[in-house]
Amino acid sequence: MNYILILLTTFVITASRPADTPTKPVAQPVVVLELFTSQGCSSCPPADKALQDITQQAARSGQTVYGLSFHVDYWNRLGWQDPFSAKQFTDRQRQYDKSLNSQIYTPQLVINGRQQVVGGQRGQIEQAIQTIQKQSASDFVGVDGSVRRDAKQVNVSYSLSSSGPYRVNVALVQKEAHTAVKNGENGGRTLVNMNVVREFKSIDEAKTSGNTTLTLPAGLPADQTAVLVYVQRIDNGQIVGAKQL
Repeated sequence: MNYILILLTTFVITASRPADTPTKPVAQPVVVLELFTSQGCSSCPPADKALQDITQQAARSGQTVYGLSFHVDYWNRLGWQDPFSAKQFTDRQRQYDKSLNSQIYTPQLVINGRQQVVGGQRGQIEQAIQTIQKQSASDFVGVDGSVRRDAKQVNVSYSLSSSGPYRVNVALVQKEAHTAVKNGENGGRTLVNMNVVREFKSIDEAKTSGNTTLTLPAGLPADQTAVLVYVQRIDNGQIVGAKQL
């Protein structure tokens, strides 16, 4: 009799519990480094290497520091057609230069959408990273998501811990690329680029959850890609959340 009573009591307690609700992503300080670079620029390889070293060291130590390489197209007329360049990325750099009151150049590194430095200046970059990492988690937005890949496209779903107004950026990156450059300022060199942005979308006035689809470039295996979802304030462009998927 007592055994039956225990079972009934357990059943009542279990049945009365509310259904599990999805947990919100946890907010934490994040750093997104957007490098505007070109394979036609002889000053860019040191900046490419600095971005690689800084982000890899951060990953080894468990820090949320993410790097993106946006290849601009205005160097293409000077002897080498950068295979990763796009006008879309040049336009993004110009938007930053307007908001930051800067001039367009390579290699230019934009840190969390609010500070720009010459790409190879490691001391300034590392100092900026340390300053951001000391900010309160309450200044940031938690980001989470998932990715489904097939032979032709990448489907990305995301969720945010709070509402905006925010702009959600979704970057499909090639983790590493080796290119034998035949002409231009880097002619004769084999360049290594990391986290090369191959497809990019921005979702303005984003809701706290959503999804988008990116086309997988021909010849790029899905397992050589990653996706970075990052959130910017619409009023000033400051990056306030990010997650690599």
